[in-house]
Amino acid sequence: MALSAPASDDSPVIAVRTTGIFCRDGCPAPAPHPQNAKRLPSAGVALFSGYRPCLRCRPLDAPGVALTEAELRRASLLRPVLRAAGRVRRSRSGAHAIVTTLIDTPLGPMLAGATDEGVCLAEFADRRMLPTQLDTLRRRLSRPIVAGRHPHLDRLRTQLTEYFAGERSTFDMPLVVPGSAFQQRTWAELRAIAPSTTVSYEELAARVGRPRAQRAVGTANGANRIAVVIPCHRVVRKSGETGNYGGGRWRKEWLLAHETRVSAPA
Repeated sequence: MALSAPASDDSPVIAVRTTGIFCRDGCPAPAPHPQNAKRLPSAGVALFSGYRPCLRCRPLDAPGVALTEAELRRASLLRPVLRAAGRVRRSRSGAHAIVTTLIDTPLGPMLAGATDEGVCLAEFADRRMLPTQLDTLRRRLSRPIVAGRHPHLDRLRTQLTEYFAGERSTFDMPLVVPGSAFQQRTWAELRAIAPSTTVSYEELAARVGRPRAQRAVGTANGANRIAVVIPCHRVVRKSGETGNYGGGRWRKEWLLAHETRVSAPA
């Protein structure tokens, strides 16, 4: 699966956990031990899982790989956080830190974060705004970001797995959502939207008591840092068009189609 252009970046690659490098098939470098190798669906997924491209086989030069310069720069910027989050082994306290891990999903890796109070981050790792979101969390919570395991993250991983498998349509876990009063009202209303249904930006504005504030609720919707769990993908244009989505419109369309399919009578 690709990131910006799903149809054009679909060549699987081999990621090596011990070196943090990914290669294309047939790389001339010595083959890694099978237990250290992980097959990923594309170079884009490997980059946003914290891996670096091999300098010998140059997987980013393979036919069909169409990552933008902005995506490559962002992957490089995020690599230390994503690499650490993908290698977590021990439990960490969230009393004075934001604990992070990577969660694999059918739509690509998600970077998830939690404090002892609850989940504060669940975002697709290639999202353009992710670096800004991390900076905002650090500032608002006054805590550093560390990699590790945490009970809230284990619960999130389990529930997301159930959601993508069609076994769950709602989530029940404590959330930490620092933001303005207006943002928090908007995010609370998002959680009240029933699965497999949508609302327009106009309707969402009315629900938060600001019927003329469609643009403001759209901005608050886009500032959501806990994707899927706080279902900002269920807000669409008044015309019925899907509209934009921070994780990419193709993901929004997938999520809406998935929820419709799961809710359909057998």
